[in-house]
Amino acid sequence: MQPVQKLIGMNIKLARTKRSITQAEVANKIGIEASYLSRIERGSVPVSCERVYEIIHFLHCDIDEIFPVPSEVETQFNR
Repeated sequence: MQPVQKLIGMNIKLARTKRSITQAEVANKIGIEASYLSRIERGSVPVSCERVYEIIHFLHCDIDEIFPVPSEVETQFNR
């Protein structure tokens, strides 16, 4: 199990690369720096739900492609 921000970041990167979209394209469209998107994809910075939904809309993907199932997420209750 991994922290949720790391799983979400990995899923964003996977969805983006499957669609052959660059970090720069996503970042430009949603109004952030490509370097910030890179940190989101690595899971090194927390990301707001609003920002995640902007990415979901831009990538035209389903929510379950980005948000992991609860059993995959490490929380204080399952450590």
